[in-house]
Amino acid sequence: MTRLALHRLNNSRSQKIVWLLEELDLDYRLQSYQRDPETLLGPPELKRLHTFGKAPVLEHEGGVVLSESGAIVDYVLDRHRGGRLSIDPDAPRRARFLECL
Repeated sequence: MTRLALHRLNNSRSQKIVWLLEELDLDYRLQSYQRDPETLLGPPELKRLHTFGKAPVLEHEGGVVLSESGAIVDYVLDRHRGGRLSIDPDAPRRARFLECL
């Protein structure tokens, strides 16, 4: 059973979330959307998940729906990192790590 669903929009920061999920070898469902060629806005289907139709949006079982790529990276690493891709919260470099999200 897929516990994560990533909704991505072409030409967005979604690609780094795809990379993260792949790097952590997580089971996820990917739903891709295309921007309107005239307005560059996301389609109505995406607006059902995010008020402004932005991407990425991550759904996690239990009703968690997150947008903003930095928040998604932090959320996924908190739950699935196994210590590999994150920095200890007390490490002096943690602030720089968060800035790069």
